Amino acid sequence: MSEHPCEGPTGKSGLRTLVDSGDLDETREIISSAYSPYELRCLRDPDRFSAWYAEGGFPGVTVSGLSYGAETLVAPEPLGSYLLVCRLTEGRVRVISPGREERDIEAGEFYVLDPYRSFQVHWQPGARMVTIRLARDLVERAAADALGMENAVRTRFTLGPAVSPAADRSWARMSDMLQREVAEGGVAMSNPLVARSMSEAAAATLVGTHRLITDGVDPQRTGIVGHAAVRRAVMFMEDNADQPLTVGDIAAAARVGPRALQEAFRRHLETTPLGYLRDIRLVRAHAELCAADGDTGVNVTTVAYRWGFSNLGRFAALYRRRFGHSPSRTLRS
Repeated sequence: MSEHPCEGPTGKSGLRTLVDSGDLDETREIISSAYSPYELRCLRDPDRFSAWYAEGGFPGVTVSGLSYGAETLVAPEPLGSYLLVCRLTEGRVRVISPGREERDIEAGEFYVLDPYRSFQVHWQPGARMVTIRLARDLVERAAADALGMENAVRTRFTLGPAVSPAADRSWARMSDMLQREVAEGGVAMSNPLVARSMSEAAAATLVGTHRLITDGVDPQRTGIVGHAAVRRAVMFMEDNADQPLTVGDIAAAARVGPRALQEAFRRHLETTPLGYLRDIRLVRAHAELCAADGDTGVNVTTVAYRWGFSNLGRFAALYRRRFGHSPSRTLRS
């Protein structure tokens, strides 16, 4: 068993130790400076109190290890500019958001402390924890991208676990990768481009794996996309309607996933992305047929093929449904 919760494969944590003490006041002062001002009380057996805290990181991400040797209550002020994703590596804690939620955490489980709410953590003796600290603005930009919004959104998280076992495993892999990068002095520690890429990936993974509480968004429905993503998708389709597009192409242009984009189109436009694209192409075909004259050599077949309709019977049926008559009639008029 490791002496401290962040020890790497060599037996050394790779982090800078800031606290290794049995002094309650010293611990409170140093950790308050590292996090935010907080209340720290030893609830039982004060003679057995001990604390260890160490940290290291790169821009956007800080990895920390923390342990207490006696039953302890920690009550920080709201974190403000960052949030914490905590993984208990040994023992038990109870996390309480007064008047909102509480949850008992066992070894191996994660929970998220968002920047806006106050909370208390009741530590059992010997509990040990690893935390990933992410910058608030980084996470809120990732949430805006996931929700299809142009600007960063005020984002909070429930105290509950990840949205599914697969999501929990995804975040665990991300957490392990960040921990090893810091513990082993990886490239992100000295290369700003790698640091940015890894911190953005961490923020996106957190948003994609844990339940959000965001104004106007149901936290039980992950992947809901707002009007901004739909608008980006529509503009992309308008500009590229003559190109062979897939749902994946459109979703990438809208900066969301394909399933989230499908949901957004159903919710806001009562259609699908490809259904909307088909209508754009029908309107373009109609306009081209209307503008044609006998000297141009334009015919229904060439127009249909130009706008992606390889089945002429299907094209004629869709066209009649959309405009009330056949494409050949438009061409003759």
